[in-house]
Amino acid sequence: MVAGARIVEMESAPMVDAVRGLVAGMSVVFRCFATWLVPVLIAVGVRRHRVHRVPLAYEPTWWSIVFPLGMYAVAGMYLGRADDLPIVEWIGRAWLWVALTAWTLVLLAMLHTLITTRSREPRRTRSA
Repeated sequence: MVAGARIVEMESAPMVDAVRGLVAGMSVVFRCFATWLVPVLIAVGVRRHRVHRVPLAYEPTWWSIVFPLGMYAVAGMYLGRADDLPIVEWIGRAWLWVALTAWTLVLLAMLHTLITTRSREPRRTRSA
């Protein structure tokens, strides 16, 4: 979506002019699909942690959730500007705060896990 928005914003050139409408339309379609996935992903998370009672503990794979949140936000801002859709740009700005909050929570969980794991490790003594 970000690349599509950037192509839409490019200066006039024969190839850009030929594909601008298609790229703009496909970027909006992909944005709609990504937006449709948000409640699905939330439902999967609720099912995993509430229904199946998987403990909510830090895992490195959480970073694979944080990155798409940030990309969704940035893509919304660029797409909103490129296609002159102020509501999409506003939603992108709002999601930027969601992504920043998620990033902060995952970072804090990672640091907490590192600190508590290290404090539980037995101290090694040097032998002569």
